[in-house]
Amino acid sequence: MTLIYLVRHGRTDLIGKQLCGNLPGIHLNEEGKNQARKAAEYLSAFPIKGIHSSPLERACETAAPLAGRLGLAVEPEEFLRELNFGDYQGKGEDLNTDTLWKQFLSNPAGVRFPHGESVSETKQRVAAGLDALCQKYGSNESIVCVAHCEVLRLAVCEAIQLPDDHLHRLTIEPASISLVEWTVDRKSLRMLNYSPA
Repeated sequence: MTLIYLVRHGRTDLIGKQLCGNLPGIHLNEEGKNQARKAAEYLSAFPIKGIHSSPLERACETAAPLAGRLGLAVEPEEFLRELNFGDYQGKGEDLNTDTLWKQFLSNPAGVRFPHGESVSETKQRVAAGLDALCQKYGSNESIVCVAHCEVLRLAVCEAIQLPDDHLHRLTIEPASISLVEWTVDRKSLRMLNYSPA
């Protein structure tokens, strides 16, 4: 069993204003940097053996203070990238009247974004990536994965066998920490959406 601390990146100026998805060049704002420092302070009390992050800047910047405290490198992982919203990346208020977006919010399981991913594909890549990480580390070792809201929701769905259509019942706030026990054959949730900030 590997203990995986799932950390959402800290706050940016675009949260709640624009669907960022996998767009590059989005950085933490001052509040987000402070959140990252507080998350690092909390997590550094545990025997963390590895830090893995989405390669996007806002995730790597969230991971950096913990890496500095522990003397570990941040290892970028493609499987931790946000759900690929395809043509919807960068959209803002126009999402409020969009039919596919409304479906994503109410019944996401069957949604595929144009030139992007489906919810089920995203869940499969995240679960496969976490399976691979737990096989890399020894039994009862602790690691951190820094990623994005939908990716972390889907990881928790996988851990507790929550159907994808209930994805949005899970709250994952910026810089919050969730904890899962993870093996290829058995998964469970120990903590959800704890915010040390």
